[in-house]
Amino acid sequence: MRIGIRNGCLRMPWDEVFQAAAEIGFDGVELDIGADYRETPLWKDGPSAVAAMAEKAGGKLLAFCAGACWQLSPASPDDAVRREIRTLLTDLSGFAAELGAGVILVPVTPGGEDVTYEDGQRRWIEEMRALAPAAESHKVVLALENVGRGYGKSAQELIHLVDAVQSPGVQVYYDIGNATAFENDPVEEIKLLGPRIAAVHIKDREGDLLGEGLVKIPESIEALEQIGYDGDLILETPPTDNPRAAAEHNLRYLRALV
Repeated sequence: MRIGIRNGCLRMPWDEVFQAAAEIGFDGVELDIGADYRETPLWKDGPSAVAAMAEKAGGKLLAFCAGACWQLSPASPDDAVRREIRTLLTDLSGFAAELGAGVILVPVTPGGEDVTYEDGQRRWIEEMRALAPAAESHKVVLALENVGRGYGKSAQELIHLVDAVQSPGVQVYYDIGNATAFENDPVEEIKLLGPRIAAVHIKDREGDLLGEGLVKIPESIEALEQIGYDGDLILETPPTDNPRAAAEHNLRYLRALV
């Protein structure tokens, strides 16, 4: 299993993140794409600019995170919002393929206060079905993450969404820290999700550094090994007052388990 880190954990511009991640010893980086995506180097300068950053640092892009879904949810009742996030995710699928990143994290966000749970889930399924062919053609995975306030907080909910889409281009991005926050057992959920897991976020809860909190990290790694998981483990840990030192600690902790 490769170990990567999100750009927010190091709190640096993208080019510096690739450099620092490579120096610390990570296998690659996950870049968050927020609602300001048009201002990122990816949109302003193109995928080749991001490729140059990674190459210069001797690093690698492992994944994108479509954080824009928090402002542009596929469950939105607004047709214009759904069209924009559909276009963004289609573009990201192409960019990911060009840059050699196999996974796009897609948080299962809510559509708004007036959207019922049933309507929200239905729209997510419809939008993922519409996006699946592009993901498949680019050989990338739109991986739905268990996040709060949405329709995929549990393994059962994620299974319902993914199995309804029925595409290898739509799978699960499992977050063991979020699962613990929702009072779900990550070990049991990993076993339940099995081959649907395309990528994993690692963080602790009630502890800034790995191993200091409540999350069953060693047991979760063991469960992943038991189901034959060989994908990426991406740190989504707090930057703390010293982001580099925290990243170094967390990488050492995780390397000892993998």
